[in-house]
Amino acid sequence: CFYPAPGDTISQIQESGFTTLILSLFHIGRNYDIKNPQIMGDIYFNDTKIISQGTYAGDPGWPALINSVIGGTVTQVCASIGGGGVQDYETIQKIYEDGGNSFSGTNLETCFAAFRKTFPSINIIDMDCEETYDQESFVAFCQMLIGMGFGITFCPYDTFEQSFWVGSLEALNTSNPGAVKWWNLQCYDGGSGNDPQNWADAITATISNFNTDDFILAGDWTNAEAYGVKQLMKTFSEESSVAGGFIWTLDDIIKQYPHDPLTGMKAYANAISTGLTVANPA
Repeated sequence: CFYPAPGDTISQIQESGFTTLILSLFHIGRNYDIKNPQIMGDIYFNDTKIISQGTYAGDPGWPALINSVIGGTVTQVCASIGGGGVQDYETIQKIYEDGGNSFSGTNLETCFAAFRKTFPSINIIDMDCEETYDQESFVAFCQMLIGMGFGITFCPYDTFEQSFWVGSLEALNTSNPGAVKWWNLQCYDGGSGNDPQNWADAITATISNFNTDDFILAGDWTNAEAYGVKQLMKTFSEESSVAGGFIWTLDDIIKQYPHDPLTGMKAYANAISTGLTVANPA
């Protein structure tokens, strides 16, 4: 629903109670294993080319709409890269290695510099890495974005890759302290059963002085409906590492509430906030 985004959707989000909009999913152009080869390093929003060779190539009105999102309860906008069943991080690794273990001078670097200028309201890049898990190129990619002024969030789901995420955080905490703002932990679908405290414990076991208080957002999806989201959040309500929650996805909320999307948005925002509220003892 966000390409292009109708103005009423933006105003509804600003009234919803959600504080952050995560635009997803962005992808990296590639010229291998694809029916219609793309330019390596171009940026796509889902299937639509957004930035090509350093120039904005999308809908002419979209940047102004995205840059108008902040307002009401919304205080920040993020862009999420990756997702399941894609090859974005494999492509990032290829670009890195083809560049002599560097992104300097690559089309990827040029396109993200253009992205930063085109969407100044987007100040955080969310790393939804669900394949490849090459730590060297991943950390270097994050460092490139940090150098452009972006903050970083991680979006893990697979407990078998916990060492990748913690190791990447350790590397970035050394080179760029504070640049990783929080983690969006998927606690649904492939991440069903995830407990934020387990991930927080894995972080402190490796980075002993890292403060995980309010560092993790617990995620659920609309398949659970608002009541299920509230119940899941209740299970995390006493964990100090949990700062809030997120919902996958806005599009599905609108489908559930086609005649009154704002009511649906408020229902899910309320499910998160009330679920995470610890009742005062009598």
